[in-house]
Amino acid sequence: MARENQGWGYFRIRGELLKVGHQVAATTIRSVLLAAGVPPAGRRSQLTWKQFLAAHAETLVATDFFSVETVFFKRLYVLIYVHLASRRVLLASCTSEPNASWVAQQARNLSWKLEEKGSNSAS
Repeated sequence: MARENQGWGYFRIRGELLKVGHQVAATTIRSVLLAAGVPPAGRRSQLTWKQFLAAHAETLVATDFFSVETVFFKRLYVLIYVHLASRRVLLASCTSEPNASWVAQQARNLSWKLEEKGSNSAS
């Protein structure tokens, strides 16, 4: 049970065993698991960075800020937001003179766009 359900601790396993008619103390479960080389639930359920990103991809947005040289030797700065799960561009903006207020406004634009998207899907 502990290997198949990485997040289950001793008390959860005890509860599941009680449901099927086996009365075992949590300390007994702990002793059996430790003897079998199975670490406590907190150590079993630690996520790798790849697993963490996969688990939270629906709520993560990646941001990139880079510069581009134009044909006319003018430098433009691009700010882009990408939803990780769908890999869709949520917002892309460019300017020739970035400053803190411009970047802040782009973040506000993104939050407004996400609010609109959320209210449209709710209706």
